[in-house]
Amino acid sequence: MSTNTTNQKSPLRIWHVGNWCAHWGNEFRESAFRSSIKDFEVLNYAKIMVSALEKIPGAEVHSIPSWDLYHMSPEQFAERLAWATTIIFGDVETQSLHLNPSFFKDQFSNRYVTFPDRFDILKEWMEGGGHFHMNGGWFSFSGHQGYGGWARSRWQKDTGDRVLPVDCVEGDDLIESTASFEVRTADAGHPAVQGVDWASVPPILGFNETRPSPGGNVIVEIRNGTTWYPLLAERMIGRGRSTAWTTGASPHWGVNFMKWELYEKFWHQLFAPAQAGHRTAK
Repeated sequence: MSTNTTNQKSPLRIWHVGNWCAHWGNEFRESAFRSSIKDFEVLNYAKIMVSALEKIPGAEVHSIPSWDLYHMSPEQFAERLAWATTIIFGDVETQSLHLNPSFFKDQFSNRYVTFPDRFDILKEWMEGGGHFHMNGGWFSFSGHQGYGGWARSRWQKDTGDRVLPVDCVEGDDLIESTASFEVRTADAGHPAVQGVDWASVPPILGFNETRPSPGGNVIVEIRNGTTWYPLLAERMIGRGRSTAWTTGASPHWGVNFMKWELYEKFWHQLFAPAQAGHRTAK
């Protein structure tokens, strides 16, 4: 989905990946031989956030499901990176970034199977001035039962050269509640949180457990029990940066958050081009 397109490149070109879902309805089985599935739909859980991003003055937004990322050829991936100034992943596991159908198509042929490493390419893109952002979810960071896989990714496993602004934990990292969590500002001077009253934030229903990372800056924190965890964090990488929001911007963790009157203001301040220039100039 492309929006706000113009003949000239916009100053803020956002590539949003993830938070789409293909949903099959209930299965009915009435014999040993026959079964049927009633209903099918593709749900775009990202549409509220994408709508908020589209309202940033001068922004152009392109949104795709994570399975389209998996199918991208090296040429298509390079073209999208050349276009984008900002990339947002929401509920995107590492396999969708790391793998491609060609791995499985050629596995039984005599050809060696190689593919340009997208983790390295994306890191180089950040070093050149790009802004990479990850929203939380069951397939973000380590994720449900570790399925997100970011703790064992090339960016974090056995390296001191971090890319994400937080450190992922091994295994399942979901912390959930039906009642919400307390949130507070850790860096009140950061441009992303100016005029944002976290005491007014609606109930947040879950987040990914992460830890502060050396070289990263925790901007907002969320509390479970006696421990405060990163909720919003940032890391400067060359001329660019990476940021992390460890809860959802969409259902289900963010089902209340996306109804907040400051929802659009928060995202606008985090992704505004002037804000990125302010931070990288330091």
